[in-house]
Amino acid sequence: MSLTPALPPGDAAERVAEARTRLFGERDVYFAPVRHHSPACALALRQMLRELKPAAVLIEGPDDIGALLPLLNDPQTRAPVAILCQATRTRAVEEADAGEKTRPETRSSFYPFCDYSPEWVAAREGFALGAELALIDLPWRDKAWEGGDESQAAQSLMEERHFAHSAYLGAMAARLGCVDHDELWDRLFELRAPDTVGEWRSFFGDVFHWCAMARLDYEPEVLEAELSLPRERHMAAHIRAWRERLAGNIVVVTGGFHTPELLSAWQTAKPRRAKEATEKTAPGAWLIRYSFEQLDALNGYASGMPSPAYYQCLWEAFERKERDPFAAVALDMLTRFARKTREDDLSDAVSTALVQAAAVQAMRLAELRGNPGPGRQDLLDAIRSCFVKGAIDEGTRGFTADLRRFLGGSRIGDVPPSAGSPPLIEDARRRARAAGVRLDDSTPHIARLDLYRKPSHRERSRFFHAMTYLDAGLATKLSGPDFLGNSRLNLLFEEWRAAWSPLVEARLIELAADGATLETVCMARLAREEAALFEAGRARSAATAVMLLVRACLIGLHARLPQLLQMLSTHLDEDASLASVVESGHRLSTLWQAREPLGVQRNPQLFALLERIWPTALFLLPDLASCDEASEARAVQNLLSLRELGRQLGAIEDGAGIDLAQLHQHLDRFATGAGLSPAIAGASAALLFLEGVWSEASLEAVVHARFGAGAEQREAVRFLNGMLNAAPELLLRLPSLLAGMDALIAGWDEADFVAYLPDLRQVFTRLRPQDTAELAGCVAGLHGQRDGSSLAEIHYDTSEEDLAAGLQLQRALEDKLRRDGLDAWIH
Repeated sequence: MSLTPALPPGDAAERVAEARTRLFGERDVYFAPVRHHSPACALALRQMLRELKPAAVLIEGPDDIGALLPLLNDPQTRAPVAILCQATRTRAVEEADAGEKTRPETRSSFYPFCDYSPEWVAAREGFALGAELALIDLPWRDKAWEGGDESQAAQSLMEERHFAHSAYLGAMAARLGCVDHDELWDRLFELRAPDTVGEWRSFFGDVFHWCAMARLDYEPEVLEAELSLPRERHMAAHIRAWRERLAGNIVVVTGGFHTPELLSAWQTAKPRRAKEATEKTAPGAWLIRYSFEQLDALNGYASGMPSPAYYQCLWEAFERKERDPFAAVALDMLTRFARKTREDDLSDAVSTALVQAAAVQAMRLAELRGNPGPGRQDLLDAIRSCFVKGAIDEGTRGFTADLRRFLGGSRIGDVPPSAGSPPLIEDARRRARAAGVRLDDSTPHIARLDLYRKPSHRERSRFFHAMTYLDAGLATKLSGPDFLGNSRLNLLFEEWRAAWSPLVEARLIELAADGATLETVCMARLAREEAALFEAGRARSAATAVMLLVRACLIGLHARLPQLLQMLSTHLDEDASLASVVESGHRLSTLWQAREPLGVQRNPQLFALLERIWPTALFLLPDLASCDEASEARAVQNLLSLRELGRQLGAIEDGAGIDLAQLHQHLDRFATGAGLSPAIAGASAALLFLEGVWSEASLEAVVHARFGAGAEQREAVRFLNGMLNAAPELLLRLPSLLAGMDALIAGWDEADFVAYLPDLRQVFTRLRPQDTAELAGCVAGLHGQRDGSSLAEIHYDTSEEDLAAGLQLQRALEDKLRRDGLDAWIH
């Protein structure tokens, strides 16, 4: 089988063939069209450079970050690494955005390298040969704000999406029986024997065919809009300038998609002035560590080869000059993957016999497909055939994910100290190491922290919380007490899933302007949130202020506590919302109870605030009883929350100055006063009875007044709703309440019953199933039956026709729901 990509007949083939003749040596300029991160391209390029010994090597990449190229040749630089480019601008925001007028926006992009990246080989071989090196693409500052979603994540500066969407390559893949363009690329290029790849003229000529035919699918207007043509004009001007000022061979290394245009444009382009690219201030750019996880095309990287760990293994086999590198890599990957399944004690662990079977299968598949040895797709197909014992469904998806991660790899590179990482990253790395996070592995690991007994675990927890607060992407909390949400407080352990990655470092670089340590950056963000509270004017919120206080404790900003406690004190003086004050009281109580893990042991300011909460809440309480019907449910919940807060504060040493008698006085007025909310009256009456302040006779007197002769029906239902919200068991414990409700309902006509039915249903949902059954018996007794058993003995005869009619009605209903876009309601 010919390894040269097939050309279609007609003018396109002639244009490509003619352009190929100008690839090498026209005015001593040699073009190397490459696929980013291709071992075969890297191998051919290395041979090309060693043969030509160029005076200059020009590489696709932003020309305003060229000063970082020497770092690639540093002995301490170990791939994978990337140049991170960042640019920040201030943009206007809508007035609705919390009153902000402007907001800083940062765009980030990576320019990544691995051992088998042609650009990496170009830089390192160029340095070794004494050639001048330059990046020749548009400056990053010019590309940062062109197109894209304003909220987009960091992007790659190398993109090859054109190949995935090429109709020509798709047709060729189908003709050769390839799964996708990645397998097609492997068949045509990666699976060539190393000695034939070393014939670089033939190799790069074939790569040029591949790329040129893919480019023919795109109109000039599209290429102009997506910046391909502007970039190519910029690169062509650089090439012309270098040719005019330098003697000797020049090698141009760019993505093959750009090569056709560069061939036709560089000799007529207007040369760029030597200092033109550096006249403006370059953007922030750093050489940072990168990982195979970010390089993997299967993880969404638009410019990468899939399964970078596999190609790294192949590259190392080329470096060792293996006699049969493809077979050696296949056997090595199969053996190591099988060993990993056994080490991880997986249920579908792979035996040695299965490894042998898969190796034979891979060799036979390669022979069948005309490959000189097993490629990546041959290896995958052999694994699926021999290792997967059942259908590829839910039962084996875990195995498939494990295989994908294994072939992708988790290697992280390294950079020299001279790369100049911002101090913030060094501080984060130091704390990450102390927290047990591996910096050389992007695989997530689980950390289980004992918050109450181990101070070192509390420090690790604060680090994870700080990184989460900064949206750094380091850790995800899986379980544990939620001090911010005031829930699951009975849990003693936290569990986190954490992994270091280049994206963590990218986010930290973005935050570096706020400070040199995590503490100062967190402090800066917290200070902005404090300022936002004060800028809100009268809208003081004690609940929000105490959230900042708890947050500061979680992330270890204890030096900020005096200021935060003082701010909370100010907000308590000015907060007019009972709900906010009560919520802040609950959170302060939690903070006091969890003062050991949160690091606020016996803070005198904290206890002083606890003592102020109760009188502040009681001062705001009288307004509660004048709420309208629409606000009653929330008002009742606020009343119940206040009662619970009293209990919590009363349990603190010295009772935190709590006097429940003051609350009881308010409740008595609410329960017996005229013109107040019926729901609040019902809830207050129930609470007074539960607290032992009222006797059963006192409660029955109020119930009789609410349900007796002359009672207004609507108000009676609202009173019942409030009472049962506070104490649903009273329907069973208080016969007069049940009798009064029964008499009330008996006096309703059908219209009244339908009108009040939603409220009654809401009342009864607060009962447990066994309480509902007991209530049914009581109601039956009121109407002359000894118990409610007869209610459960009622049966209805349902015929087959009734069932059929019901099913037909069900299908009709489902059809209407689907028609209205309500499919989720069906199940």
